[in-house]
Amino acid sequence: MRIRQMGFSSRLKAHRHILTLETLKFIVEFLDDGNAKQAAFRSGIPETYAARQGQWLKKLPIVKAALETELDERDLRQLRKSLDDINNQMEICKKILGIDLL
Repeated sequence: MRIRQMGFSSRLKAHRHILTLETLKFIVEFLDDGNAKQAAFRSGIPETYAARQGQWLKKLPIVKAALETELDERDLRQLRKSLDDINNQMEICKKILGIDLL
């Protein structure tokens, strides 16, 4: 029996109503310039799927709610810093688990 790895798109569809790391990255990137394709690409989605995934992500209820929130420059800096902290913690976890080469 062959086991298929769940792709980025499938993971997002499975978690439409919870905030995933990928969705958080998209929101932060989208707040920068409002370009869904570029935000999707910068958040780690392959370029061939970025336009389609960006448009799809914009329609998620959790993303819509986040984008409707009034954020000032201080909030945006704090959000980006928090995302950087999460990424740093993810790298530490990968090293501890020995999967930092993947």
